[in-house]
Amino acid sequence: MSRRAPALEPASESSGLGRPGEAAGALRAHRSLHTSYSRQDTYHQRVPILSLSFDDDSEEPLFVFSGEDLLMAHIDEVDLEWEEVAERSILDERRGLVITQVAVLEKLIDEFILYVTDPADPEGCQRRLDRKTIGPRIDELEKVLRERDLLDAAGAELIADLRALVDIRNELAHGIIYRTLLYVVPIEELATRDLPQEWRIYSRRSRTSRRLTTAGLRENLEDAIGCFTALIAWGEDLVKQAPSPQNFREPTYFTSPREQ
Repeated sequence: MSRRAPALEPASESSGLGRPGEAAGALRAHRSLHTSYSRQDTYHQRVPILSLSFDDDSEEPLFVFSGEDLLMAHIDEVDLEWEEVAERSILDERRGLVITQVAVLEKLIDEFILYVTDPADPEGCQRRLDRKTIGPRIDELEKVLRERDLLDAAGAELIADLRALVDIRNELAHGIIYRTLLYVVPIEELATRDLPQEWRIYSRRSRTSRRLTTAGLRENLEDAIGCFTALIAWGEDLVKQAPSPQNFREPTYFTSPREQ
């Protein structure tokens, strides 16, 4: 996939998630940032905003543990490999971002379907779509576009990009990650050579594994954002060709030409 996300400026991330002191410092910085935005301008006065979701006062860092980690901790916590735990937590945080970003595409896909089909009962159609996973939603979107001769080459490429993202999302959501040596180093060379390690993700579906990297997960995230913005741009042209809906009256992303 060649699309990339627009130049966004995310908050910088700490590379020391494996060090409890640094993790706690990052958490305090986040709280400070959140507090600085606790009052927002509303018309001509500042209104206090109270967030009910950020209610964890603990400064203990959070980690993701494998089953083996938890078994080891149950037997003897001293032997727990904290460096590996920290690395897994960093990778799991990033794969969680990718999974969540791909899920954002569902509402946009639904809106395409509702806009093009203009069902007599939009709410009922939305409830039906809500019972589907993202894969069948994409299949339905492709079907309704083809039936109405609205799927051009650019749209077909976007459908292919969506399916590729869903494959990545499913692998990240259901795969097993583990750390392993890249190759075995002879015992006599252990003192003079580095031990190259890698993280891999094992797919239950294909029964294969591949290397998992932070750069690769960043690329996956940017692809998901880029695909969303590309779909928005393509949709702006689509609404000029498709009949204006009569029943679907509350689009979020598209405006019918007759309403402009």
